[in-house]
Amino acid sequence: MTRFNIRPQARALSLHEEFKLLAVALLAISLVFASIFGYMTFAATSGETLTVTVQEAMTFTTDVSGFGNLNPGTAAYATTTTHVSTNSNTGFFLTLYGNDQGPANTVLDLTTDAAVGLTDQAEWIAGGATTSAGNAVVVGSLDNSGDVLAFRMMTASGSSDVISTTWWGADDTVGNALWSGIASSTDVTQIGNTSDYSASERTNTVLYYLDVAATQQTGTYDGGITYTATANP
Repeated sequence: MTRFNIRPQARALSLHEEFKLLAVALLAISLVFASIFGYMTFAATSGETLTVTVQEAMTFTTDVSGFGNLNPGTAAYATTTTHVSTNSNTGFFLTLYGNDQGPANTVLDLTTDAAVGLTDQAEWIAGGATTSAGNAVVVGSLDNSGDVLAFRMMTASGSSDVISTTWWGADDTVGNALWSGIASSTDVTQIGNTSDYSASERTNTVLYYLDVAATQQTGTYDGGITYTATANP
């Protein structure tokens, strides 16, 4: 028996076939790279700054208690409580004036006859600073033998930073408390001032003093007054 040994012979690739294999290889490589770089992201950053200017805001209210009945020769008292809330960095100041107050008019007039009024203490003139005295005086030195309408900011209570003890006295005792007259609308000066910021409400009490002579005409007297709270510049 004759045996034949057959060995396959490698066939040389044609140039066309080589190009086909090269194209397939390049396609496979491109697919691999695409799968890798397809998950990669490229980013750039840019910084920004936000700015805002918060404007001043203020709320201001007052509560008043009247004099009631007045017996001549016995002083009567009334109060106004001021409530100020503001975000001002420079604080605020308070002013007070009588709506009809003036050289020829009084704060409180007889309701039925405006020509009849109750005598006012000399109008308040503040010192040039809260550390400089104004024209307030102790009760024993009030005009017209004490038969006047006067006021002061109480110093023993309320928000202390608003109060000037130089203006209104070291405390509320008779010997130290200082009084003055309500100013006119044309000559308004401060009655309290604070230069500080506070997130809390400032509350202060203004005390009024009133006495009349035994000859004062009977009846009801009234008159408007105006408080203003203003942020410091």
